[in-house]
Amino acid sequence: MTATYERHGHQPIEPLVRDEVIRLGPEGQLVGIVSHPPSGASPARPGTAPAAPRRAFIILNAGVLHRVGPHRLHVVLARRLAAIGLAGLRLDLGGIGDSTASSDASRFRDSAVADTRAAMTGLTSALGAERFVLFGVCSGADNAIATAIADDRVTGIVLVDPPTYATRRGQLRYVRARASELGDALHVVRWAAKVAERRLRLAIALLGRRTVDDAPSEGRELPSAATYGAQLTALADRGVRILAVFSGIHGARYNHADQLFELFPALRGRIEVAYFPAANHTFTELDAQRQLIEAVTGWMAKL
Repeated sequence: MTATYERHGHQPIEPLVRDEVIRLGPEGQLVGIVSHPPSGASPARPGTAPAAPRRAFIILNAGVLHRVGPHRLHVVLARRLAAIGLAGLRLDLGGIGDSTASSDASRFRDSAVADTRAAMTGLTSALGAERFVLFGVCSGADNAIATAIADDRVTGIVLVDPPTYATRRGQLRYVRARASELGDALHVVRWAAKVAERRLRLAIALLGRRTVDDAPSEGRELPSAATYGAQLTALADRGVRILAVFSGIHGARYNHADQLFELFPALRGRIEVAYFPAANHTFTELDAQRQLIEAVTGWMAKL
């Protein structure tokens, strides 16, 4: 089943971008939608011959949302990338959307990696793609990192709100911002006392089980900061291109465009960062979504 699009809502895109339903995996258990570029177009250079080896863009589920993505973000992004010449798959992992769960993995992360690798193999057969860029929001970013570590066919990852960790500078910026918002000195003192109480309760709850640095963030089981830094470093050493995108929801854990490099200074210049302080976690506002898509397509055009 295919469909051709010239316009998405009020967002015009180039004609002849074609969507096609595709089944992937050894049993056809995975369902996705491929957005095909206009005939004869290559990434960022419409009208020229395709580059070799061919590359494809895979958009992973954001949590348990199906392949459309939050507020149709995945649809708009895939079609925009197709318009500049890059085939893009918005994939349903096993057990999400129209895909059937077939993995016997005990952890969702492991099954997500297996499904993504199966999708890459399927796209090689269907499109001739040999190299892949993965895109993920929240837990989708975590799955993109895990897949990139496991499979060297991944040459790029776009991570929207990946793991975040507070830095001293981040904590100071957060306190100053909150104090400025609260204004009255008594309110500031009360707020600081509540923060201290919450942190003490968290420390007591975690005592004997794991460090505060390992505590879950936004319902996700995150690695320690040291482990996360080692993962990013290993991928950068392998030549994987990384775009890390952050919204404005993280408080002390991310509140400045440079905060990733405050935590991991050795990665400065090796990873690209985009920071949208006015955006929420799912880029609900149309202007925020537009900025995100422009950042991703601009980054892809440079690869």
